[in-house]
Amino acid sequence: MRSRQLVAGLVLAAAFVAVSIQNWAGNDLSLKAIEQLLVFALPLAGIYALAATGLVVVYSTTGVFNFAQGAIGMLAAFVYWQLKVQWGWSTWIAVTVTVFVLAPLFGILLERAVMRHLAGQDLVIQLMVTVGLLLGFVGIAVTIWDPNVGHSVPAFFPEQGFQIAGVVLTWHRFIALCVALALVVGLRFLLYSTRAGIAMRAVVDNRSLAALNGVSAQQVSMFAWALGSSLAALAGVLIANETDMSALGSLTLATLVPAFAAAAVGRMRSLPLTYLGALVLALLQQFASLFLSFGGRWAQVPNRIPEIMLFAVLLMRPAANLRFARLTATRRHARVAKPRSAAAGLVVLVFAIALVGTLLSSANLARLDEGIGLALVALSLVPLTGWAGQVSFAPLAFAGVGAAAFAHWGGTQGHPWALLFGALAAAPVGAVLSLIAGRLQGLYLGLATFAFAYFTGDVILNQPFAFNGQSLTTPRPTWFGISFNSDRAYLVLLSIAFALVAFLLVALRNSAWGRRLVAMRDSEAAAATVGVNLFETKIAVFALSAAIAGLGGGFLAMFYGHTASNAFDALVGLALVLQIVVGGVALVTGAVFAGVFRLPIQILQDHWDSKWIRGLQQIAPGFAALGIIQSPDGAVVAIADGFAPLIPGRTSERAERAKRTRERRAAARAREAKIPQLGLTEPFTAETIGEIERRLGIASELAAGRR
Repeated sequence: MRSRQLVAGLVLAAAFVAVSIQNWAGNDLSLKAIEQLLVFALPLAGIYALAATGLVVVYSTTGVFNFAQGAIGMLAAFVYWQLKVQWGWSTWIAVTVTVFVLAPLFGILLERAVMRHLAGQDLVIQLMVTVGLLLGFVGIAVTIWDPNVGHSVPAFFPEQGFQIAGVVLTWHRFIALCVALALVVGLRFLLYSTRAGIAMRAVVDNRSLAALNGVSAQQVSMFAWALGSSLAALAGVLIANETDMSALGSLTLATLVPAFAAAAVGRMRSLPLTYLGALVLALLQQFASLFLSFGGRWAQVPNRIPEIMLFAVLLMRPAANLRFARLTATRRHARVAKPRSAAAGLVVLVFAIALVGTLLSSANLARLDEGIGLALVALSLVPLTGWAGQVSFAPLAFAGVGAAAFAHWGGTQGHPWALLFGALAAAPVGAVLSLIAGRLQGLYLGLATFAFAYFTGDVILNQPFAFNGQSLTTPRPTWFGISFNSDRAYLVLLSIAFALVAFLLVALRNSAWGRRLVAMRDSEAAAATVGVNLFETKIAVFALSAAIAGLGGGFLAMFYGHTASNAFDALVGLALVLQIVVGGVALVTGAVFAGVFRLPIQILQDHWDSKWIRGLQQIAPGFAALGIIQSPDGAVVAIADGFAPLIPGRTSERAERAKRTRERRAAARAREAKIPQLGLTEPFTAETIGEIERRLGIASELAAGRR
């Protein structure tokens, strides 16, 4: 295992040297230049370390990985701007109120209202709730602070500093460095010399044993979230001066992805290694800025160094152990539709979508077209995440690959087989990603696909073989004498395509291979025991998912008419993943929910011109994500349960679960009644059920005269 990691490290080091030689800017690598590199990198490393430390503290204490860490820092930066710039408060009072009063209170409120309810939930649910909070916080910031208006934050002691190696180190950056160093000492003292720190470590080691010794896990969790929010706020305030606050997504990601990369170096547990990761990342960024020159198709590479480092660190992790089944409050037996009933339902769906299209205005009809196209892309997550349990944040990246292949291989001429080429081009990309990241699972697999999505959207799709930074013309087709140029005709085509792919997926789910995917999701160890080849199955399901997303990308390209790489932005893809999980990631109807989720909000915006209504497009997914906690199987299931009593011969899932529970209890009472006859004197318990059933079998055989 260590030899494999060593080989991977050597390969990455060789790649770094080769890239540096190829893109060297010509600057001398002198002692003075290295000193300047350190002067620029150390303060930035301190800011990254602050953000990553909050992430590690929360995850190691509560087990929840907070995707909203960067968004909390972004909100804190705007609150600081409001206090400092807009209301004229002094710098230190504004910092104190923002970081040490409002941020910890916000963390405590977040823990009590949301995070404590995530205990015991599946990983996908935990991740999606925090992703929803990320998008919701960005939407709130957009609504309160207009991004079209400048919000520059002055540095601490502006235009003042001191020289080191011929470079002026501002007091703002020096303070950032000192705060990070003080945090190292402070956290060491907190974790090893205070009761609160010892309680935190005890909860991490063994929550149940810590509770027996009087440690309140909920109080520890509140303290961790308060501390994590304060650290995120401090990082946001310090980096606000270094970024453009009008670009809310950039401000959010300015510390989010670097924090992920630094925390991955520390394996989400070790604070010293997390600080080392933050230092390495800052050094790489400043090295690229001072000594390397990227241009043309590689111009975005320096901006994607955090994603590259995150992906590289994850690849060097040891292979994950086989995952065993874990009982959760969300585990239940889902109803599997038969192909015949699914076909009837999908026909009804096509007619329903076409009927709705006739009732909409031209603008809303176009929005519905885009929604069904996105639903086709979201459908790719049904076999991958819903059935196989493989976390992925990259469906829109695969769609971009399919759209580029579609445009280059016949899409500009409207050839129907170009859609097939798009799917076939995306499938091997998905297979390669599964080969690279196949040793990962759970959180680390999700982070790897997250890094892949951002790198693909900003770098790969801007290569000459893709969009090359340009917009490619992809007109709507005329097939078999039928023109699909109008939005209404194209909606029918999209609906039929979605229904066909969905039907094939339902048939797949009813096959032996579909049952194999579900078995792998439930317990990889058990699936491997009964002969499932996990390696081949993961490659196949990743390739299938990428192919479906690539097909959806081709349809989206035809809808847009002029397609560029920015149509497949990773942040939009993150929202799409959230929406299908809210709808029901294991159901094809959940993909429809994901595609049309924003349409009612957009219609509402047409009739109510309000900044809060405009902000709903980003705020609504955040609030919808909170509903996953109560309905982990998806909103579609909850809606179906509500309408089930109105359908003849159909009962709700809740009623069926209650019926199964009554049957199990009746069977248990029947077994209890027979216990005295079997010579068992102890009370009936779940632990003795195996012995009871064994003796019942023996008794029945004796009664029948077979023993």
